[in-house]
Amino acid sequence: MNILVTDTEFLEQIPSDIHLRRLSMQYSINETKELAMHLGMDYQTWDDLYVTFGEEPERLKFEALHKTVDGRRLSFNAIRKAVESGKIQTIHSLCKVVRHNIIGLDQEPEKWDLVPTEKHLDIVAPLVGNNSLLFLVELGLEFKTWEEIKYRHTKRDLVKLNWDILHEWRFPIAR
Repeated sequence: MNILVTDTEFLEQIPSDIHLRRLSMQYSINETKELAMHLGMDYQTWDDLYVTFGEEPERLKFEALHKTVDGRRLSFNAIRKAVESGKIQTIHSLCKVVRHNIIGLDQEPEKWDLVPTEKHLDIVAPLVGNNSLLFLVELGLEFKTWEEIKYRHTKRDLVKLNWDILHEWRFPIAR
């Protein structure tokens, strides 16, 4: 069995937004702060993020890791070293970032090729709630997509925001 935290090829990769999202779920707010500081975030940046997102802990943790890792183009190895030097949980939390649950593709195979309709989007959008950014990342969309969609929203309509995220995922604009 190959352990990811010792695999050189894995450690050289730069985490994607989905990796950072899953990593942020592994840590408490204090552990995330500690990790971000070990990765080079200054206290003022953390404080600004905390003031802005303190009411949304999951978003705060993701934003802190995203800002630190993406801004410096840090690899999994840099994260591994920061986890070790900060004594933040274990380095094996990185393994959880890339593990995927096995999906039984043999169950109802006729449904795997179905494309969600706008009616499906209408049903799902209200269910996402206040987890729009985290949902967007789990759908595999990039953080910049979040910024673009959020910029277009002048009204604070959460269901519409979630619907637009689903629509972007379903019908990506050719860039």
